[in-house]
Amino acid sequence: MKPSDKGDRVVDFLQRHPVASFAALERQLKVSRRTVRRALAKHGYYSSCNANGAFVTLRETPRFTQEGLWVYRKSCFSSHGTLLQTIVALVETSPVGKTLAELQEQLCTRVHNQVSWLLQAEKLSRAYSGRHVVYLSCDAARAAAQQRQRQESVRPEDAGAARIATSATPCPEGMRAETVIRVLVQMIAMPQASPASLAKKLQAQGLAIQAEQVRRVIEFYALEKKTAR
Repeated sequence: MKPSDKGDRVVDFLQRHPVASFAALERQLKVSRRTVRRALAKHGYYSSCNANGAFVTLRETPRFTQEGLWVYRKSCFSSHGTLLQTIVALVETSPVGKTLAELQEQLCTRVHNQVSWLLQAEKLSRAYSGRHVVYLSCDAARAAAQQRQRQESVRPEDAGAARIATSATPCPEGMRAETVIRVLVQMIAMPQASPASLAKKLQAQGLAIQAEQVRRVIEFYALEKKTAR
């Protein structure tokens, strides 16, 4: 027997279909958005942390991972709450922090704007690991531990560049080791690029650097630079 109460029909539908959008529930059951929300609130539910919360599932349906996520056909649900809350939780609980690509892969959505807001609100911090920006805890001690562990797992070619810049040989005058490391790593990634091209690429990644500084790094370490013709 089909449920007669409109609210019961909403719950029954989601018991037979793990995930549905608000629009689909309204259309299939011929009920209002208000009825759907009231029924879900009474029963308990999760709304997706991606797709602007357009998808819903009953509270008992998700099988969350250790990180508190459940993905069903690109709809991502989080035990942490909203997308912003989830990003903070994922970063805080990760032993190595999270890159933007890692967050977006897990959450099935772009999170650039959200991460920028969290940085401005001092809910997250960030650092560089090789060629990547890594988002870390806002707690300084926790962030330092995350950064150390991330660096321990850095790829061999990135680690090689780091060793060059942080060895006993000093850095070019007036340049920070972190900046030099990023120049060297970018040189590995773009072996035929000119100093100007390298500087432009690094600027796009948020590093304040000029072509002349790139040339100084090349000259300082006596690196042969063969540019593309």
